[in-house]
Amino acid sequence: MRATLSIKNSASKKQREAVCHYLLIYLMVAFADSFLYDRILTNIVIPVVALIALIVMANKKYQLVYPISILALGFLAMLFVRVSTNALGPTELLSWVAMVGITLIAVMFDVSSFLIRFIKLAAFLTGFSLVVYLISQVFPGVWGHLSPFSFFLSFGDTTWLDSVNRIVVNYRADGLLLYVDRGFDHTRNVGIFREPAVYQILLNSAIFVLLFMKPKEIDKKTRARLLALFVAGVLSTKSATGYATTLLVFFAYSLSSLKRGDRVSAIAPIFLGSLCVFVFIASAMGSSAWATDSVLGRFMNDGGISLDASGEARVGAANAALALMQRYPFGCGYNVYGAAISTGNSEFVGACLLKVAAVYGPIMGIAILIWTCYPVFKSRELGLSAKLAFVAMYLIATYLECEVFYTTLIFISIYLYCKNVAETSVQPLRAAASSFGVLREAR
Repeated sequence: MRATLSIKNSASKKQREAVCHYLLIYLMVAFADSFLYDRILTNIVIPVVALIALIVMANKKYQLVYPISILALGFLAMLFVRVSTNALGPTELLSWVAMVGITLIAVMFDVSSFLIRFIKLAAFLTGFSLVVYLISQVFPGVWGHLSPFSFFLSFGDTTWLDSVNRIVVNYRADGLLLYVDRGFDHTRNVGIFREPAVYQILLNSAIFVLLFMKPKEIDKKTRARLLALFVAGVLSTKSATGYATTLLVFFAYSLSSLKRGDRVSAIAPIFLGSLCVFVFIASAMGSSAWATDSVLGRFMNDGGISLDASGEARVGAANAALALMQRYPFGCGYNVYGAAISTGNSEFVGACLLKVAAVYGPIMGIAILIWTCYPVFKSRELGLSAKLAFVAMYLIATYLECEVFYTTLIFISIYLYCKNVAETSVQPLRAAASSFGVLREAR
């Protein structure tokens, strides 16, 4: 009887731990510029940071120097720029602490189960978003009648009554936790995130994990199905960044297969061929405008490669940041940076890693890049192609978007570091157990 109760209690404990772990991983994902993060989590970032600090201080397994070291450097850089320019506060640093902290806790809560649970959660969110997205293409606005959450965005359609007076009707977004319909541009799937290009970071990170890190709990057939699901998710975002990153990851995987002497996986050529055929058929059937706007138009204009307005905004932000780094080698602060990227009625955006290097100083920018990539390059389970693909993924994300610590990407670095720490800490115990066994046999 006691044995039965013990087994039931043990099973119940494991279920509770699994639920807690999934919630932590979901929070980690949500901190990557989701609507939940934008509307709720940013408003409680100080209590979140305090809670993370208490968890880390209360449990030794979270007290790892390397993941936290970049935050200490960021704090010192912030203080130096604050003293020298009086134009930098702790708000951004607090968000960094929350992002790195929640990722560390989500990974270290159960390192051995993290990857499989991350993939399962990502697959659920992707599958749910695809179902709602596809239904919404047939019945626009249907999600607004199903979701209990809705809110207005800070921008919308503008109607000018005359040269002075205008009416602005703000877009209403529906959903929050599982899917968000932004109320505009309904042909693009954003999942729970504020932009399609942010959603694709999660999707391509999942593809990277499946191709290169290969969780042992997932067999080949399931792996192929999951890859198809995540690729479909990328296609539904209609993000040029997403397309380029997906092709890059598959190309790196093909190169790694060739280097190992294996037959190149059929997934990459099938995907590339299917995409080309799909675009060709769409164009031939009279949907050339859709094909051009959705796919080819993301990269080309007037028959050649060119930048759209968002691409020009990134280039402008990068050029401004590089110029400021030359003038302020120890950081310029946000007041100077804000003036440099202002173009009258609008501002340049993106190039976030360069922005941080300009605001906090080039040393901070270089340190973030090294911090993110070091565990990946140190990993023995990843080949050179995978390592270079990860660096490219990170550089693309931090050039085109507005964060340097996207939790849906840096979890790969933190996981590889934490896994190495866990394995290193277990080795002495195994050696001691082995030695004890030898001594017993000798007796």
